[in-house]
Amino acid sequence: MRGGWVSIVALAAACQGQIGGELPRPSASPSPSPSPSPSASPTVSPSPTPSPSPTVEPELPAFAPAPASLRRLTRIEYQNTIADVLGPGLPVPTDLEADTTLHGFTTVAASALNVGPLAAEQYEKIALDLSARVFADPARRAALLGCAPATVEDPCVRTFLERFGRRAWRRPLTSAELDRWVGVARTIDLRLGDVATSLELVTAGLLQSPAFLYRVELGVSDPADPTRRAYTGWEMASRLSYLIWGTTPDDALLTAAEGGALDTPGGLTVEARRLLADPRAKVALGRFFAEHFKLDRLAGITKDLATFPQMNGALPAAMRAEIEQLIARVVFDRNTDLREIFDTRSTFVNADLARVYNLPGVRGPGMVEVTLPDNSPRAGVLTTAGFLALYSHASVTSPTLRGRFVRQSLLCQEIEPPPAGLITELPEVDPNAPPQTLRQRLETLHLAVQPCSGCHSRMDPLGFGFEAFDAIGAYRTTDNGLPVDASGSFDGQAFRNARELASRVKASPAVSSCLVKMAYRYASGHRETDGERRTLRALDESLAAANYRFQDFVVALVTSDGFRMAGE
Repeated sequence: MRGGWVSIVALAAACQGQIGGELPRPSASPSPSPSPSPSASPTVSPSPTPSPSPTVEPELPAFAPAPASLRRLTRIEYQNTIADVLGPGLPVPTDLEADTTLHGFTTVAASALNVGPLAAEQYEKIALDLSARVFADPARRAALLGCAPATVEDPCVRTFLERFGRRAWRRPLTSAELDRWVGVARTIDLRLGDVATSLELVTAGLLQSPAFLYRVELGVSDPADPTRRAYTGWEMASRLSYLIWGTTPDDALLTAAEGGALDTPGGLTVEARRLLADPRAKVALGRFFAEHFKLDRLAGITKDLATFPQMNGALPAAMRAEIEQLIARVVFDRNTDLREIFDTRSTFVNADLARVYNLPGVRGPGMVEVTLPDNSPRAGVLTTAGFLALYSHASVTSPTLRGRFVRQSLLCQEIEPPPAGLITELPEVDPNAPPQTLRQRLETLHLAVQPCSGCHSRMDPLGFGFEAFDAIGAYRTTDNGLPVDASGSFDGQAFRNARELASRVKASPAVSSCLVKMAYRYASGHRETDGERRTLRALDESLAAANYRFQDFVVALVTSDGFRMAGE
């Protein structure tokens, strides 16, 4: 009988906008924002870039924020949000439609994704199933409702919808929305005569609404500048919470929004600091670094087991854990110069990883912190087995892949793809020729031949610095029976080995500027625009002024005009 009423709930949800459809901009009225409607488009047209002011630096255009857009919850954001609004311990499925990446990040792709038919079915099934589980458990039902209504006319029904809707939709429901959902509950109750089932289905309906599945952060017209839109306090609560915690705002953050505290940089600073002090911040912001270093790819990494028998099923997970914990130790636990991730002598290993590193005395599968010996060839994230294995082939290293990561991901310098039709695979080794190291082969095949040398001269010399490590990151002194040469030059600065290269990377202004750009892209959910170059310059300066402490940078980011404003 319950299933027969799903269509009624779906109709009520449709009044808030079709799943996968379009939602409007909020009006210029102050928060709370009005209800989304399916008739208006979320696309915000960019305004013409204003002429540069004569008092600003001529090489940078005047600030012009990027257009706002709807952002579908990523899979982890959805799972976290469900747990927060319904309570922990519910079996949220893990087989939801996989997140995709755009310009390197799932948060950017989320701004371009709709809810397709398969995902819509999954969201509907999950909402109905979890709501049923909550209402079948007396303790969970009482905790969610906060009361035990005898009829749908009980005032506590409307109070529940106000409270639950505010948390689930990340803003207060309007009076019209509340009337609509109370009406849905009343209609179901008239047919079934069961208040609990009525509220169960209404709860499921709220969780299927685009106002829940999407982050509706479109801003209102800025009276001080008609070319811009300012995010409301409710929207800023959402932007803060999903960036720093990866989930819906808590009641304290919503209360701050309601009181106007999130309308000013000072109020945002207070709340951002509170969120950063919570353990959830380490997990959520750690995802930025994981996506930046492409750590998800480690789960599918394959190596030639005849060459690397130690590459068992558990080693890739340990490789990922080492990088994540190394970064977390520097950035969150110690809250020190984030560039130390490139030359820190501390890392985390388990027994499997310690064998790769030839570190004695480590036992068991658990990760433990170790300090690398002074004579160790390793230092920082670029000499971890995870990085070195990720940017290698199945049986041999790849100076090209390793160098390209440094050039593209750490320096933000684009490398053009090879010309169409160009054969990029190395030819088979001539068994009758004298032995060569891989470096020697690449110097002949990549660096001395056009058109290869144009791009490879920017990648391979950096990758040569890692040639003392094989395809799973184990240290070696020879390649093909010949001595390894790991020397090179990083933008005119010579290095003898990977540790010296890591030091050059750490000190490079381009590396910190690139990290600022990538973090801004991740946080804003879009590729940075020309009109945001001024914001990026200011954030770069803020990071340096904060002695490169990432948590201080996050505060500067969320209080910046680029994070608080959208284009009209």
